[in-house]
Amino acid sequence: MTESQNDSMLALSDKLYNNLGIKKNNVETWEDGIRTTGKKGTYEWWYTDTEFEDGTTIVVVFYTKFGFDIQGPSRPTVSIDITYPNGTKLSKTASEEKNKLIDASKEKCDVKVKHSYLKYINGDYELLYNEDGIEFKAKMTSRLPMWRPETGHMYFGKKNKDYFAWLPAQPSCTIKGELKIDGQVKNLSGIGYHDHNWGNIPMNKVMNHWYWCRANIGGYTIIASDIISEKKYGYKRTPIFMLGKDGRIFDLDLTKTVIMRDDTKEHEVTGKFIDNHLTFVQHYEGVEYKIEFIREKDIVAVHMLDMLPKFKKAIAKLLGLNPTYLRILGTVRLTITKNGKEEILEHEGLWEQMFFGNNKHAIIN
Repeated sequence: MTESQNDSMLALSDKLYNNLGIKKNNVETWEDGIRTTGKKGTYEWWYTDTEFEDGTTIVVVFYTKFGFDIQGPSRPTVSIDITYPNGTKLSKTASEEKNKLIDASKEKCDVKVKHSYLKYINGDYELLYNEDGIEFKAKMTSRLPMWRPETGHMYFGKKNKDYFAWLPAQPSCTIKGELKIDGQVKNLSGIGYHDHNWGNIPMNKVMNHWYWCRANIGGYTIIASDIISEKKYGYKRTPIFMLGKDGRIFDLDLTKTVIMRDDTKEHEVTGKFIDNHLTFVQHYEGVEYKIEFIREKDIVAVHMLDMLPKFKKAIAKLLGLNPTYLRILGTVRLTITKNGKEEILEHEGLWEQMFFGNNKHAIIN
């Protein structure tokens, strides 16, 4: 495939590495700094999630704008979503004024919104959310180095103008945190994750659907994604796969990742397909790693248009839009085959299906 085709691709040529000023298999600290202007025609966010031993999960995200408002003005925003072990949730969002640029460094991750921040400090991260009577602070100690799939940039169409970029700056970390709400303090410990996304074109215009999976099992950290581009870009598949252990990320050839989808059904809520069994296979230094994601139930199943006001929902439907989202709970099974002998590890895991397209069945090139 040439780099000028009306198609999608994960950029991996020497030319594109040079154009981006980055190095193969060597992520530098500045890459987690701000990468866009933060103005109209761009989006960017720094995402963190933490899963604690008591079952509490906390997600904090810093945005250059109000969420994914790519055509809107700059407006620094931070959000927090807390899910307690009993399933109850608490969500808050705080924004600064419109047209203000976010306070963020180009040299490293050092981003601030109102009283909250995310900072890179000597290989680790410090997180603070302090808005609306909620104070959550955490020390995120890295278990693996920064990583990106090749250049981390997916380009769409001719001239490599339109792109989506993704950097798992902290693929896995240990967390020590403190959550304070209305004077009640809770000390927490567990595992976490931080990544960084930016781009210049709405994802629904270039991506049809994806599965995004992450797991920690038997000392291994796994990130696996199956991204399918929109019809205009040929419904092309882009596999993403990361495997790490003992402080090291394996140097895998992503072009050799094998993905299988099985036990496909029509989902009772979204009306689109759902693959109850996802399998990713990779080989490294004579060893086969097979990771299976086996769906048991959904934590979230929504038509995203239902979140819009009625008039915007009606307009979206007229335009043929029908985005849906599933967050799935199930079993993650890792089978390691070496010299004909198998080792099987299993653990509970969460993964997601994001479906922008209106097609009911999967179309994959």
